[in-house]
Amino acid sequence: MARAGRRQATAPTISPYSILMECCHRACRPDLGLAFFGRLLKTGIPTNIIDYSSLFKCLCDMKRTEEALNVLLHKMPDDLPNVISYSVILKSFCDNGRSQLALDLLQMMAKKGADHSPDVMSYNMVIGGFFKEGEVSKACDLFQEMIRQGIVPTEVTYSSIINALCKARAMDKAEVVLRSMVHNGAQPDAVTYNSLIQGYSTLGQLK
Repeated sequence: MARAGRRQATAPTISPYSILMECCHRACRPDLGLAFFGRLLKTGIPTNIIDYSSLFKCLCDMKRTEEALNVLLHKMPDDLPNVISYSVILKSFCDNGRSQLALDLLQMMAKKGADHSPDVMSYNMVIGGFFKEGEVSKACDLFQEMIRQGIVPTEVTYSSIINALCKARAMDKAEVVLRSMVHNGAQPDAVTYNSLIQGYSTLGQLK
């Protein structure tokens, strides 16, 4: 396809490159994904958000998250970044125990506003990252900040926070979050209640 000038073939458009880069990410061959992106740039075909998101995934797969962030902030066309492209990098920071960097990026997103504004999934990732690192206080603070920003928590948000608080034996805080959950119309499920039951049992508060 790339040699369409010499043969009877269809010259590649943006779609084949996007598909190939995503396949490289899923096949755990991020190095090839970067190669396809480089080839795409040489064609002069305008890139889009899907291509950059796949590039970020490949860079993050290779533990080059800072490089992905640099591309996002300084090399990507200003009209392209959105919450999806940011989320790829947020997830990488959190998965690698670097949730403070994810928080810094989250705050940067909030300041930019519009298409850059973090959504509930963005907050869920960073909150979950702090809990994994044992930073319960930071996770709870971010949860409160999320609410102050007018972002409505989902059942997943509430349940993950309750579960983490129960594991940290902070049952008073877990119960406060449960009451807030019910008050705001989010429905606790069996997983939520099991976390609470296990938490109280661990503390010997069987009644």
